[in-house]
Amino acid sequence: MKKIFLFVLLAGMLSACHIASEEPEIKENESSYEAYGLLTIPSSGFTKEDVHTKIVLVNDELLDIYMFDVKFAALMPVTIDMVISGVGYTKNANVIRFYGDSIVPTAGNKPYDKYIVTDLEGYISADSLCLSNNYGDTPSVYAGKLISE
Repeated sequence: MKKIFLFVLLAGMLSACHIASEEPEIKENESSYEAYGLLTIPSSGFTKEDVHTKIVLVNDELLDIYMFDVKFAALMPVTIDMVISGVGYTKNANVIRFYGDSIVPTAGNKPYDKYIVTDLEGYISADSLCLSNNYGDTPSVYAGKLISE
């Protein structure tokens, strides 16, 4: 029953990040995108509001994801700044889609092998940034609104 509840919760959260078929175009000449949004850990129900995220397009194939002041549990004593590097992506006029698996994130320039990132997928549209992935065996979902410059 717990797994069914988790699946329903994840499906609902991911559907909130669904791309409409006629999405406005993203800025074609941008090399970075920033958003503030909600990070959710579905297995515990923990949420962290106003998580600042920055995506930097490193080259034509890879991007890096920066997340600032992140907490993954209510009892986590500190927030961390973390980086998920070497994420693959594709870009068209309407959306940037990104994906990755088996990526070791870093925090404070130290690798966190225990929390290897798997099943990473997400997108950037004209006004939003959504991603989902697992840290170790803990799923997470992020939905944010892009900052206009």
